[in-house]
Amino acid sequence: MYARIAVYLAARALNCLLTYRIPEHLRNQIKLGCVVEIPLRSSAQLGVVVELVDELTEEEEKFQLRDVVSLLDSEPFWGEELMSLVQIMRTLYASTWFESFQTVVPGPVLHRLKAMWLKKRVLPERKGAGIKKTNFYPEIPLTSVQERAVETICHCAENGKPVLLYGVTGSGKTEVYLRVLQHFLQKGKSGIVLVPELSLTPQAIERYCGRLGDCVGVLHSALSVTDRRNFWWAMRRQELSVALGTRSAIFAPFQNIGVICIDEEHESSYKQENQPRYHARQVAFMRAKEQGAALVLGSATPSLESFYLANKGAYTLIELPQRPGGKALPRVRIVDMRLRHNAGKVVSRELAQALKMRLENGEQSVLLLNRRGFANFIQCPECGFVYTCPNCTISLTWHKISQSMRCHYCDFKQNLAEICPQCQSKKFKYGTPGTERLSQELGELFPQAKISRLDRDTVGKIGSHARILQEFASGETQILLGTKMVAKGLDFPNVTLVGVLQADAELNIPDFRANERTFQLLSQAAGRAGRGAVAGEVILQAYDADNKILQAVVNHDYRSMYESELAIRKEMLYPPFSRLVRLILTGKDDDTVQEKAFNIGQILRENEDGFTVLGPAPCPIEKIKGKYRWHILLKSSVLKNSINACSVILDRFQDSKGNVQIVLDIEPQSLV
Repeated sequence: MYARIAVYLAARALNCLLTYRIPEHLRNQIKLGCVVEIPLRSSAQLGVVVELVDELTEEEEKFQLRDVVSLLDSEPFWGEELMSLVQIMRTLYASTWFESFQTVVPGPVLHRLKAMWLKKRVLPERKGAGIKKTNFYPEIPLTSVQERAVETICHCAENGKPVLLYGVTGSGKTEVYLRVLQHFLQKGKSGIVLVPELSLTPQAIERYCGRLGDCVGVLHSALSVTDRRNFWWAMRRQELSVALGTRSAIFAPFQNIGVICIDEEHESSYKQENQPRYHARQVAFMRAKEQGAALVLGSATPSLESFYLANKGAYTLIELPQRPGGKALPRVRIVDMRLRHNAGKVVSRELAQALKMRLENGEQSVLLLNRRGFANFIQCPECGFVYTCPNCTISLTWHKISQSMRCHYCDFKQNLAEICPQCQSKKFKYGTPGTERLSQELGELFPQAKISRLDRDTVGKIGSHARILQEFASGETQILLGTKMVAKGLDFPNVTLVGVLQADAELNIPDFRANERTFQLLSQAAGRAGRGAVAGEVILQAYDADNKILQAVVNHDYRSMYESELAIRKEMLYPPFSRLVRLILTGKDDDTVQEKAFNIGQILRENEDGFTVLGPAPCPIEKIKGKYRWHILLKSSVLKNSINACSVILDRFQDSKGNVQIVLDIEPQSLV
C-alpha cells in the first residue's frame, strides 16, 4: 500500500501531495486523515494522509519511494467527512493543504500533537471537558407559529432545503432552536449552534446548557488552550453532542449531525479574515448537505442574499412576525443632531431625559456607540495637524484612560505631546467621540448610577465578557454602553430604553453593503428594548435624520429596505445578482504593489471568461501595518471561472521573496 500525504508545513511550494510507501507493520493502522511522521529530504516532518492507493501512477514509479516512519495517533484527526470538507475548501477558497488542515482542527489540538511528536512522547489519555453547572432553563410555551416552525425544520432535512427563520427581535427564535435540537438529540444525532459574537456566548451557554444539560460543549477563540483542546476531544469521542460557539464551531468533529443553527446569520463576523477566508454559513451548507442535516438560518434582519434566495424558493421561508404574548416592538424616534440638541455633549437632551426617567423607574438602558476610545483623532486647531499612524493611513485614536494615542489596526501606541509638533501650539481639539468619552459624560450626568462599558478595551481578560453581562443581568448595573457588542442577541427583560449615538455614521462607508449593514445594526440594537412587561423605546441620534434607511428602522420595515437595496444591487450587478472574488495585493513599496496590480489586472482582462474585472485601485484604507494595499474585483454569475483564473494568478505571481503578497477573498463581505 501507498499513501499520498500533504506535508504539514506552510510553504506554498509544498502545497502538493507526496507519495510514500506504507511499511508492513502500519498497513492495517493508517487511515485517511491520520497524522504520520515522514522523511523529507534530510529531516523528519509531519504529514496528513490524504489518499491510500494500491497502485502507483507511471510518474510515481519513476521515483524511489521512502517509507512512512511512524503513526502519531491511531485515530484520524480528520475523519472522512472533515477530509472531504478540507478538499472542498481547498477548491473553493484556493487555500493550501496546510491552511485548510489548520482551519478545520483547532490550533491547540495540533500544537499539542506536534509538541508531543518533537519530544518523542506518546499522546496521553485525553481529559473530559465540561461547563460550569448552570441553572435550569425552563421551556417556554410555544405559539402556534413557533410550533409550525419547529415541525417544518425537523422535516426539512428530507428535502435538503435550508430554512430561513425570519423573526422579529424577541420573537422566540432561540426557543425554536432549542426544541429542534431536542428533537434531533432524541434521535441520537448531534447539533451545532453558531452565534456571531463572543459577547453572546455566556448568555447562550446559560440557555443551551440550562435546557440540554451536560451534552453541550463550547468552541471559540477566547477559551483557554486546555479548554479548547478538551472540548474538541470530547466532541470527537462523542461524549458531547452539541457544539456551541462562534464561526470556528462549524468544524466541530461530529460524524452524525442532525441540525446546524446559525443565529443572526446576516452577521459579517461569520466571515474569516485570514486564509482561507471561509464563510461559516457557506461551510454549514457543505456539512449539512454531506451529512443530510437540517440547516437553519435565523435573523430578524436577514442578509439580502438569504432573503432573496428564500423568496426565489431556494430556501424554505418561515416567518415569526410577532413577539410572544402580543408584546409590541419598541417605539423608535430620531433626534436630529443638526438642531444641536445639548450642543457640545455626546448625549442629546432627549436621550438624557429618557435615561433619567429609566433610572427613576428602576429600569435599565443600553447605549450603542460604535467607536472605541475617547476620540477618533486629535487635531491642532491652529495649523490643522492630525496625529496619524506611521504604519497605516488612519488617524490615531485618543484613549484618555491609558493616556495614549493608538491605532486600531496595528496597535501602534504614542503618548500625546504637550505642543503641536508642526506649529508648537499648545491647543488641541478632539474629534468624533467614542465609548470612553460617552462613559465619562454619563458618569457626570448620573453620578449615582452604576455604568458599565462593553467594548474591546474592557473585555481583554478571560471571563470579562461574562462578568460585565452578569452584573447587568442581576440589576447591579443600570446602564450598559458599548460598541456593536451590545446590539446583538442580548435578552434582558428590564431593558426599556436603547439609545444609538451617531446612528448614521456607517452610511457613508465606501461599501455597497453600507446601507444594509446600518439597517441591520440599528434594528438589532432596537430589538434589545421592551422584551419584558414594560414597553420599550429607542432613540437614534443622527445628522442625516431624513435618510430612508433610518426611516425604515423607525417603522421596523425590513422589506422596504430590502426592496430599495435590491433594486440598486440589480442595476449595479452586485450580490445577489453576481458572485464576487477579490484579489488584495500588499507590500512595503507602493510602486511595486501598484505595478504588480496593473500587470495582474491586464492579464485577467485579456483572459476574461464569464467574469468582469474592476480595478485595480487602492483599497479605501491604503496602508495597514506598514504595507500598501491595492485590490481587484471580479464579478461573475458563477464562481468557478473567477476562482480558476485567480488560482492561476496566485501560482504565477505569489512572490516567494515576500515583496508582494496576494490574498484571494471569495465572496468578500467588506471592500474596505
